[in-house]
Amino acid sequence: MSRVDREMLARSYAARSGGAKTLGAAVAGLGFGPSKFALLASAAVLGLSGAYLQQKGLPENIAALTAQLRGLTSSEPRFIAPAIPFLEEELDPDDDAALRAGLAPTPEAPAANLALAAHELGLDLTGLKEALSFYKAGALAAGDAAGKTARDPIVKAAIEWVALRTFPRESGFERLQAFMAAHPTWPAQDWLRRRSEEALFGDRKGASLIKSYFTSAAPQTAAGKLALARVLKDDGKIKEAAALVKTVWRNSDLNAALESRTKADFGAFLDKADHKYRADRFLYKEQVANAMRAAALAGPDVVALAKARAAVIAEAPSDKALAAVPAPLRADAGYKFAMIQKLRRADKITEAAAIMLAAPRDPGVIVDGDEWWVERRLLARKLLDQGDASTAYKICDEHTAASREMQIEAEFHAGWIALRFLNDPIRAAAHFDSLMALAQTPMSQARAAYWRARAAEASNAPDAAATAEAFYQRAAAHSASYYGQLARDKLGLKPALIRMPEQEVRGEARNESVKVLELLYAIGEKSLANPLAVEAARNLEDPAQVAALATVVARQRDANISLTVGKTASQRGVALDDLAFPAYGVPAYQPLRNSADPSIVYSIARQESAFNTTAVSTAGAKGLMQMIAATARTTAQRAGVAFDEARLTADAAFNAQLGAAHLGDLLAASRGSYILTFAAYNAGGGRVKQWLDAYGDPRKPGVDPIDWVERIPFTETRNYVQRVLENTTVYRTRFAASAPVQKADATP
Repeated sequence: MSRVDREMLARSYAARSGGAKTLGAAVAGLGFGPSKFALLASAAVLGLSGAYLQQKGLPENIAALTAQLRGLTSSEPRFIAPAIPFLEEELDPDDDAALRAGLAPTPEAPAANLALAAHELGLDLTGLKEALSFYKAGALAAGDAAGKTARDPIVKAAIEWVALRTFPRESGFERLQAFMAAHPTWPAQDWLRRRSEEALFGDRKGASLIKSYFTSAAPQTAAGKLALARVLKDDGKIKEAAALVKTVWRNSDLNAALESRTKADFGAFLDKADHKYRADRFLYKEQVANAMRAAALAGPDVVALAKARAAVIAEAPSDKALAAVPAPLRADAGYKFAMIQKLRRADKITEAAAIMLAAPRDPGVIVDGDEWWVERRLLARKLLDQGDASTAYKICDEHTAASREMQIEAEFHAGWIALRFLNDPIRAAAHFDSLMALAQTPMSQARAAYWRARAAEASNAPDAAATAEAFYQRAAAHSASYYGQLARDKLGLKPALIRMPEQEVRGEARNESVKVLELLYAIGEKSLANPLAVEAARNLEDPAQVAALATVVARQRDANISLTVGKTASQRGVALDDLAFPAYGVPAYQPLRNSADPSIVYSIARQESAFNTTAVSTAGAKGLMQMIAATARTTAQRAGVAFDEARLTADAAFNAQLGAAHLGDLLAASRGSYILTFAAYNAGGGRVKQWLDAYGDPRKPGVDPIDWVERIPFTETRNYVQRVLENTTVYRTRFAASAPVQKADATP
């Protein structure tokens, strides 16, 4: 499985001690990828219905598995908030939206809430309570019958959306399409289309309907591609059908049922190369069980290769397995990848780099360019530690990253090494130009422009100063991002104020989906409203409607969903800073000793738990500030406060009190360095000491603190330090704190 999925699986293990073996067996036996499992486990914890899970294409015994997961995981989604950063790359956008918005199941709204909502919103709520109650109980037909009594258009839309979201498979193709036609501006059009494609295939719709449906747009899902392939096959268009099937088989995970159906219906279209490609892709994702199933279809030589790679993945003794790989396959890209991993882990960096530089780079040969880039990044950083910047640069420059996100990382690393280690600003500028062309989010755009400015400064060109200032100005526009803030500091600009849409619209002018969202919140249905809020943040285009969305969400005073909606909007350049950096979510507490100020406490809570007061990490970190029990106990003892571990998740004020005191201790120990404090909070003081020994002291004039942060070898900690620093600057602005946040040797 991939690192992302492995992390999620580990977090689910931690949710209930003692369940790892049973849970792992369930995942391996059912044959769906851990990304599917991550959604399944989260949905089970959230109390989502079996029908909702079934639409993900999971096995028929879903009810039993859901029950099993409920027994193995906590009754609250304690692991979800800490896992959000790991899930963002793996889940579909709408799946991700539902998960990221997920809070504990909301009780049925009491009648008083309905009456109040009806009065405040001016809506006739006839049929709403009854329909939602039936849907929650898994009774689609009864819910539909109750929904037919609804008279208000907004209430009807709300009822139908809840029905589709809860029962997409049972609702069927026609009902999904009817909703899309009736509500063309609904923010979840992509989700509706994907579910429609799954219904086309699952319900074995007729050829004419399938042809008509895919006339205007190509299929987006594996199910849609297979539905179209079936029609093409029946029409005798074998070449076109085979191309679709091969694409699905090579590039889609497929659950166990869909995998079996694909082999049964289209097995004749698949050859050894297809099966090997599928096995390779799963091995790069470290999904060994899935890989071995595909390898068995490719033949014994591929099985031998898969076994060798699996041994390396598991960090088990692998010499015999590698030696058993047939000679022709020892030139295979996957074999070389395994050797590189094995050598790097043994600290044989020069040997690993030599194989990497000679390895193939053709996307069709290496299969997973992103995983190759990750291995290149690990190698390059090891080479930097050994003082071989030239080879480190070459490793990065010849990257094979496939996704935009990984291409951004690769271009940054190549440019940064060229500029800061090879003193080659011209070459660095070329990489940063590529980075700017790729960057789409404010965070990436600011980083690209900032480093392009640094390259211009170092170039000594006649117009270097003007060019650098222009790029710094470009970076400074993104004032809620780490590098945007560094650019503002460079230009002598004050931190920007919180940005929000200027427009507001009255209720009658609001988008239909925003009205439905307001209704769901008004009746207390957070678990239904939150996913819709995130989808709206991702898709609404009209600034007035975005402003209306922000108003509705802000009224909930729920820091977790405010943060999620605000961050979702910011990723597409829509400024909702007031939501993305909520000034609520940390309850009032009595500061202890030299506690860190509120801006730092909020910054840590935002990054650590996303304001989830019951979050528990794999390492046992608990609550709002993700305090380790031993650290919290020591902190309490020093302050003379009675300690009760249960209060770390039950009492957010207690958690914040101890977290603030611990941060104060770390600040004192680091002589006020925010960089060292935040790095220690995330990775521990022992790791920070190692990095001080290896990379110097960022508090000293001879060490560039910006480079020091970029040298942190753990991607998680490197990102963490930058995010908490940017959070602190924003919260200092929000709370009107007088002391500026300095990125090097800051003193509160």
